[in-house]
Amino acid sequence: VGFMLLLAFTTRYATYRLSLAAVALLLLVLAFSVGAGQRRSSLREPRTQLALGSLVSSALSLGVLWALDMEAWWWVTYGLVFGSVATMYVSLNHLSSCNAPVLQTPWPVKTPLPLGALDGWVIQQGKWTNGRMAMLTFDDGALCTMFGSVEGDATYLCLEPLAPVLSMPGISKWGVDFDAFRAASSSSLSEE
Repeated sequence: VGFMLLLAFTTRYATYRLSLAAVALLLLVLAFSVGAGQRRSSLREPRTQLALGSLVSSALSLGVLWALDMEAWWWVTYGLVFGSVATMYVSLNHLSSCNAPVLQTPWPVKTPLPLGALDGWVIQQGKWTNGRMAMLTFDDGALCTMFGSVEGDATYLCLEPLAPVLSMPGISKWGVDFDAFRAASSSSLSEE
């Protein structure tokens, strides 16, 4: 992006403007995908969606300018790429500040989730799966994801809030009857 800034103020190497924008955009997409891929359900977070939209609009702009041979409009793509840097920073900064701990409990694979114990959750899977099973959006817009995880031979049911610890809602606002989950898990584990 630094070279793009230099080319924006000079006419030297003007023929390389769009190809440099393509390389910069590719590197930004790589960095964003690595950063956003570190957290489950990060693509459902509004700041991340804004950054993703900014990257997509930059790519579309670059594609249109390249396909229609409109190199005189290079500044449109440059502006969108520069804007993508700012939205990516805000998005990845928020994701890195989400330091709430993941709650996990051992969970047998054959035990169904007690769906009646989830209030306000969007259920995607009613039984344990190695991946996302349910999501909850808190009142302040923060997300919480229920997912299955495998560590060695053990399977776990995990809750991961995508929020900073200091702004996390209290456990009573999670819409989870933890006693029902504990009972379902312990009864299944005692049968084994």
